[in-house]
Amino acid sequence: MATTPLVDPDGYFTRVDAGSLPRAIGLVLVYWVGSLAVGLLWRATAEIEVEPVTLLYLLQTLEATLLYWVIPTVLLYGVGYALGAGLEPADTLALAAWGLVPMLVGEAVSNLLLYALSALEIDPTIVPLEPDTLVFVPLTLLACGWAAVIWRGGLQSGFGLERSTATSTALLTAGICAGLLLLPVALT
Repeated sequence: MATTPLVDPDGYFTRVDAGSLPRAIGLVLVYWVGSLAVGLLWRATAEIEVEPVTLLYLLQTLEATLLYWVIPTVLLYGVGYALGAGLEPADTLALAAWGLVPMLVGEAVSNLLLYALSALEIDPTIVPLEPDTLVFVPLTLLACGWAAVIWRGGLQSGFGLERSTATSTALLTAGICAGLLLLPVALT
């Protein structure tokens, strides 16, 4: 059975090919296309009027995807480098890209649950929180926690950081990613 960092980050990042840049770019493309698919599905099934899909929408989702990839890369590389880890930029790009997978899963599950809640036509006055907050916030935090586990495994097994240092670096990165993802919810 092939190991992936999604279930065995420590085992995966000891592999020679763990820092594959083409695989990282593939993961980023999967995240972007997956995010587009979730957004398009929501638009197609929504009963409310939504903006049409335009080139601007496609570029904005690409920009968000790159933001969610580049910021963790910079944080993981910068903190790891400062702590003396043997980091290479391409390896760090690959490590950060694997964190996009839990975020995509969280986005898809959140949207499915929100769609189910809207289909059930639950009276919003009986729920103390907005459905977006009730569903999206915990799932985003879980997804970022899963990404932190992946990043910790990569920093510890692939780059030689001590477990506590790798854990704190991964948690810091996951916390900033969670902040980026939850900022739109906080602003509404």
